[in-house]
Formats: sequence, C-alpha cells, structure tokens
Amino acid sequence: MMRWKLTMKNSLAPLLLFLTFSITEVVSADPQSDLVDVLETSCVHCHNADDRNGEVSFEDLDEATLAEELGLLDQLFDVLSNGAMPPEDEPELADEARDAAIAAIKELIAKSIKTDQPPVVPLQRLNRFQYNHTVRDLFQLDRDVFALSEKLMTRHSDYLQVARRKGALPDVLQVASHALNPIPGLADVKPFPKDLRAEHGYDNQADQLTLSPLLLDAFLRLSVSIVESADFNENTVGVWDQLFAAPEQDSEYSDEVRRRLTAFLPLVFRGPVDQATVDRYAGYTLAKIQQGASFTDAMKKVSAAALSSPLFLFRSTSTDPSDQPFILASNLSYYLWGSCPDAELLELAGQNQLADPNVLQSTVARMLVDPKVERFLDAFPVQWMQLENLMASTPDRGLHRYFYVDPKSPASVQMVLEPLLLFDAVFAENRPLIELVQPTSVYQSDFLKAWYHSEMKPPAIDKQALTKTNQERDQQRQALQTKIADLSRQESELSDSIRQQLLQQRTANGSQPLPDLRPYAAWEFNGDLKESLHGLDLTAHGDISFQDGTVDLEKSYLISKKLPIELKAKSLEVRFVLQDLDQRGGGLMGVLKGGGFFDTIVIGERKNRHWISGSNSFARTEDFPNSFEETEVGESIHLLMVYQEDGTTKLYRNGTPYGESYQKGKAFFPKDESTIVFGLRHLPPGGNRFLTVRLDNARLYDRALTAEEAAAAASGSGFVSQTELLAAMSAQQKQRWKQLTESIDQMRSQLSDIPANVDLQKVANQQRQRYEGELRRQLNAREFKRVAVDDRRYGGIVTNGAVLSMTSGPKRTHPVARGVWLTEVLFNDPPSPPPNDVPTLDEDPADKRLTIRERFEAHRSNAACAGCHAKLDPLGFALENFDITGRWRDKYRNGRDVDSAGVLHRKHAFTTITEFKSSLVNQQDRFQRAFVEHLLRYALGRKLEAADILTVDRILEQCESEGFTIAEIAKQVAVVGLAPRTSR
Repeated sequence: MMRWKLTMKNSLAPLLLFLTFSITEVVSADPQSDLVDVLETSCVHCHNADDRNGEVSFEDLDEATLAEELGLLDQLFDVLSNGAMPPEDEPELADEARDAAIAAIKELIAKSIKTDQPPVVPLQRLNRFQYNHTVRDLFQLDRDVFALSEKLMTRHSDYLQVARRKGALPDVLQVASHALNPIPGLADVKPFPKDLRAEHGYDNQADQLTLSPLLLDAFLRLSVSIVESADFNENTVGVWDQLFAAPEQDSEYSDEVRRRLTAFLPLVFRGPVDQATVDRYAGYTLAKIQQGASFTDAMKKVSAAALSSPLFLFRSTSTDPSDQPFILASNLSYYLWGSCPDAELLELAGQNQLADPNVLQSTVARMLVDPKVERFLDAFPVQWMQLENLMASTPDRGLHRYFYVDPKSPASVQMVLEPLLLFDAVFAENRPLIELVQPTSVYQSDFLKAWYHSEMKPPAIDKQALTKTNQERDQQRQALQTKIADLSRQESELSDSIRQQLLQQRTANGSQPLPDLRPYAAWEFNGDLKESLHGLDLTAHGDISFQDGTVDLEKSYLISKKLPIELKAKSLEVRFVLQDLDQRGGGLMGVLKGGGFFDTIVIGERKNRHWISGSNSFARTEDFPNSFEETEVGESIHLLMVYQEDGTTKLYRNGTPYGESYQKGKAFFPKDESTIVFGLRHLPPGGNRFLTVRLDNARLYDRALTAEEAAAAASGSGFVSQTELLAAMSAQQKQRWKQLTESIDQMRSQLSDIPANVDLQKVANQQRQRYEGELRRQLNAREFKRVAVDDRRYGGIVTNGAVLSMTSGPKRTHPVARGVWLTEVLFNDPPSPPPNDVPTLDEDPADKRLTIRERFEAHRSNAACAGCHAKLDPLGFALENFDITGRWRDKYRNGRDVDSAGVLHRKHAFTTITEFKSSLVNQQDRFQRAFVEHLLRYALGRKLEAADILTVDRILEQCESEGFTIAEIAKQVAVVGLAPRTSR
C-alpha cells in the first residue's frame, strides 16, 4: 500500500509544482482507480519514501486510503483545476485526463461526506462592521454607532432603490469616499480596534476574530458609552418609546420591565431566550431602579449589559438541532445584511420553516431587495478586491503631483469609487458577472475621465500670439512716446523762454539766481483739481473748499489716481498752513504703494514733532533731533521728503534738513500701484477725522533735490507756476501752449491705456492655477456619470486607477504584485510566499536602460522563483502599459517601449491589454468558480474545505440558467451554501 505524509504548515500547491504528470490519454471509466494509477505512475518518482518532495510520499496507494484524506483531495483538486500541474517543464496534461482526475476527486469527496451530521459552525465574534450595524438595527439608530474607516464608499443618492423599481441605475449617481475622514457616529463613542484580516483580506473569518482580555474590556466600555452618549436619545433612537421611555404608571415596573425585555432580548441574542435569562436581566434592571436610577437609565444599563454578553458578541455554535434554524437565520442576515436577523427571520426560524427550500428561496429573495443589502455591497466587494490597500498608496509626489492636487483629498478617494460603483451596477441591474472584467458601461467622475483620457497638464499658452501682442504694444508705446517727446520738446521750448524771462526779472529785483526746478506733477489748487501739470488728477474725499489759490481740507484728504509712469528717484513737497490739529496728530502727505503706506510725513502727538513713518515698509523713525520748534496754528510750513540717490531718505522743514538721513533703501513707485495722498490721517487708524489744514502748492519731482534746491523749493523762488507762465504769454502763445499740452495729455492718456505687456510666465502660472483649481473642484465632486466603454483598454475591475495604483510602488509598477492580485482575486489561486533567501529587486539599478521585464530576468533565473514567476509574470506584465497611478503609457521614462505580451494560463497568447482582457473573458469559467469560492468563504466566515468543492459545483449549476449574474450567485450562495447539507 502506498502511504503519504503531509506537513500542514506547507501548502501542497507549491509542492505539487514538482509533480510530473505524463498522462496524455483519456482515463478509463473507473475514475477513482485511474486517479490512483496516475499518482502511482506519474507522481511517485518525485514523491516517494526517498525523495518526499514537498514532504509528500505516494507509495502503496489504495483507493480506501485516498478517500480518507479529504485535506489532500482538496489540495489535489486545487492544483489540477487551476492548471498548476504539471509544471511548465513537463508535458501538458490532456484536458480529458485532467477532467477525469478531477471527477475522481469529487467522487471520493462525495463518498466521504456525512450528510446526517450538522455542519461544524466555527465560533464567530462580531467584527466592527457587524457590531455597528447590529447595534444600529437593534435600537433603530439614525446614524452609525462609530466612525467606520473600512467603509470606502458612501452613497449620497438612493440609486439602489431606484434600480429595484426600474431595473437600472440612474445615469448620474452621487457618491463619495470618506475613508480618510470617516463620518462620525454617536458622540464620545469610539470603535474597538480594526479586526485582523485573513490571508485574502476578509475581516469576518472566525479564526481571526479572537477575544483578548483587553478587547473584552473594550467591549464593556463600548456598550456603556453607547447608551450614555449625548446622541443616544428619543430623537435618534427609533425604539425609544418601546424600550426606554418610562411608562405612565410608575408605581409598579416589574411587569413592564419583563415585557420589554422579553421582546428585546431575543433580538439581541438572535434566538429564543429562556425565562431564567429574562428574570436575571429584569432583576438587574429593577435593582438599579430601587437604587435610585430612573426607569430610562435602568433600561439603558440593562441594554449595555446585554451588548456585553457573549450571547451578543458571538454567533452561536450550538450543535443542538433545535438551534440550527436560528443559526441559519443569523448566517443569512450577517451574510447579506451585516447585521442581526429581523423579527420576520426569527419568526420563520422559530417555526422551523427555513428548512423548507421554497421558504428559504423566498426569504433570500426578500433579503436581496431589502435596503439593508447595501451593507453587503459595502463590505464584500471592498474585501474581495482588497481595495483598502489603495488608501495607503503613495505615488512619488515629484512624478505624480496631481495625485495630490488636493492635500486633504488624494486622487485615491475618487479612484476607489469606480470599481465599487461597477459592482453596484452589475449587482443591481442583474448583469453577468463577467461584466466586472469587461463591462459595456461604467460610472466615472469628471476627474477620472480627465485622469484616464487627458495629458493632465494645464492648457498650453499661445506663446507666439502673446509675444506678437507684446511686440504690437511695444510698437504702440514707442510711437506715442516719440510723439510725446517731440510735443514736450516743443512745449518746453515755448515755456522755457517765458520761464527764463520771469526768473531773470526775479534776479533783476534782487533775488539770487536759483535752479530751475521742473516738477513732474504740480498742483496749484485753483479750484479745478484737473488743471494740474501733466494731468495727474486729484480726487477729493470729504469736504473741501478753495480760497486764494489754496485748498482747505477739513477732516478730508486728496488722493491721486495710480501713477502713470514709474518714478525711481523722487522728491515730494507740500506747503500748508495749519488750521487745527488734534493732539493725536495726523499725516500731511504720503505715497501709497500696493494698497498700503510706503512713506508718510507726520505731525506728531505734541504738535511739535515730525517723523517719517512707513506703515508697511518700516517702523516709524525716532524723532528727528532739534525738531521741537513750536508749530503754531496759522503758521506756514513747507515739508520736503527726498529719496536720495544713495538710498537714504531725508526730510526738510522750511528748507532746513532735519537730522541725519534715514537709511531705507532706494524708493521706487511702481506704475499702476502707487498713489499720492495729501492730508491723510492714519495715526490712529480711522481716516482724516481730526486734521484741518489749508494746503498750498504741492509738487512731485522725478529726481532727488539737492539741499540748495530744497531751500529754493521752500522759498518758492526756484519754481515758476503755471499761472505765472500763462499770464506772461501772448494770446497766440497761450493758444499754442494749450494745443501742445492737450495733445500731450491725450497721448499720455492713450499711452496709459495700453495694457501692460503680458508676462508669459505669469500667464502660464495663472493657467496652471486655474487648471489645478478645476481639478480640485472635480476631485471633491460627488457626481459620477454612466459612460459607455468605447476604449476597451479601460473599464472593469482590472484596468482602473484603484487597482493599478494600489499594486504599484512609489516610483515604479510592481508586476508581481499585480500578478498576485489577479491570480488571487480573479482565480482564487494565491501563490505561496517567496523563499526567504530571494533577494529583492534593485529599485535603483546601475543600468537605467533596462526595462522592468529585463530586470526581472535575474529573479526568473532563480530555480526557487521560476515556478511562481512563470505563473505571475504574464499577468502582471500584461498591465505594464499602465503606470503607477493607472494612466496609460507606451514608453518607460527611459524611452524604452513597454512590452505587455504574454500567455494566460498557457493557452491564450496576447500582445495588448485588450487581447489580455479578451483572454480573461475566455477564462470566465475559472473566474466564475473563483468568485463563487470567494463569496462562499465570505458567507461562511471560514476557509473552504474539500466538501465545499461540491457546494461550489451545485451553486454554479443553479446559476448557469440565470447567466451567472452577481445577484443570482449571491442568492445561490445563501440558499445552497448556507443551508444544512441534508436540505440541499
């Protein structure tokens, strides 16, 4: 007799990669005997007492011994059905031989199963998702109990109900992912830690849902925090009146407490509750009332106690036949609703009607259209597709900056919604399962459509057109400036002769010859503020009046338009007579730059101080030395502020310098940013509320005045006013001067109207900012629209940004990770862990010209790695045209072409992603079986066993006539997979 030993810590799948099947002919009509023959003739040379490859030895095999090893049969079925046997270096097994061997395995399993015994139900604790929804349903809460980060999609429109009525989802859906910032639950209620994931990612597997002393303590504190939360009240709890509200008659509570608990406890414990249990909980409640607690508080405490009971935290594992209907009801509800059975389910269980196949069918059909089935769609697809991994995806920011265009909301929060919405649509619209791989339509947001189908770059600016515009504007300016210069020369020639005559007359009258001070702009305040040199207009704010060539500012001020040209070295002077001055002081003249003060000459707090302040540029200076002369009301004062060429600022009063020059830096008044202000109060803020002054001539120079010129400006002898010039001109000269100045003003106006030249970099930055702003808006939008899949490269659960991003590293794609995901999710054929002595792939190779495929050659050449790489590489490299964030590429960054060709399961050759997806469709039988296996494992909450192979077969047989729709598969998993074996 042949015997074998199996070390359970080792998976048989990798061991059997070394088995050699040389069978190429059809086995005989006795499949069990032929299976023994196959193992003896084709396997024993590698698996015998001497070699024991994989710790397995096949010698002296007989049929009876083989039938006793269900675990071995289960693994033999896996390696034969998934094509792992024979290995690539052996002749391929004929389909007929493989089918016969599989049939033999199933027959042996069927003989070994005892249908007269109830199935072994593992002890299953509620996970976070189930706990939340169970408590929510028990109390009919209007919100979650605590924040659930594992809920990756929140539906903000009731489209599933629309689909139930109309058979199809709306074309526009409102959804969002709050996984990175979960919606809070009840106030001050914190969830217990996330449950451990099983090997595939399911969080409801019994062997992972342990209960440590620390976790038990957490459950005790959690149940109390729920009922004591400020949000747990009559407005949020739907059963408040039935459970917590005090009865009208408060003299005797005993009967009322027992009545309420008799109705409540079976829902909490998901089955019948004996009278002794009711009495124990009722006694606890009444004791609390006797100790002074209110009826409502006592009912809260007993509710918290019930939520802390093992009968609540664990689902029953009883083998008592009378308990089986309630166990089935609980299994159904936690599978499809993620929560406890409702009253109707418990009633059917109590009447033992769920064992009736017709009742079970109708019950499952009811559950599938109940709104609570949304929880199935919240839990299973996320775990099946392992989408929680996406939340940890961190593509390199330098390579993919738009993945993080919104720092608080990376692109992953939209990517994760696409495969989940596809699952919703295929489920709700009763579409075939294979449409998850190659759908006819999907739901995408504007952001995702841009991500897949655009360059993800701001629109390019038209540099040629903008440069041409700038050149045209420069030409217009040059032409106007030439004309202005010519007219200004003519005006100067006309005015200079008159000015020299007037200055000579002053000299003849005994005055010293003084410099001819030519202001850039001068204001004589003759009643028309626009009659000013070079047309720099002033606008009055507040009450003003004119008298004798001066202007009275009473709690008011004058302000100019923006300066039309840039002035780099300048002096600003003003002559005024103090009419009234509040002790707090006020400004007399200033220059504003960019909306804030640049410099201002200020009369101080004691009327006799002068200082320079700069509200934005620098703190006020100390008082100038020797500046304490009394400034009397009615005194004529001349102030001059000079920005000198050496970069210092100097202040003159009545032609005399005040103290040392103040180091500030060269002044510069940018065009279209600077304005001139007279009489502006700003200490303290609030406008010119206290200053009253009579303002005389004021001038702005385009150069720094010397000390001699400052004295001349103070005396006024160095300046010939416009009024004096015009008075000395003949009528013909006046007419000519007026024509010239009007033409100059008109051309200056035209010059100022020419828009500034376009800064190409600034325009590009603005374009980028607008583009990124629109991306952020799209990224935070909740609207997803149905779009037809016209480009078959995209669409489906394989080629979407979520899966492709989460199976990549920060800087490069990971073909092996993608291959692992495909073989686990699509074919339920997870590979074994890599050997410990295998070196990792060099992330920064010396030869930058290599492609990833070429860099993997070293791994494939390692004998310990060859088997897995032969299985995974064709799958992973098929997706190489998608970069680390799911965007299409034809070349790598080093310029090399992407090679995505391969062979799927040794049968289907492909060269493009569309051919690969077609190959997946051709393998839909394997996909369908794998999906059923995944869903059955999720429903049972445990690993599948040999006996489950036959259950999967029956589910597939039932689904075939319905076209293998997800809804039908979900139904048959419930009806066939969860029902007792005797009723299947």
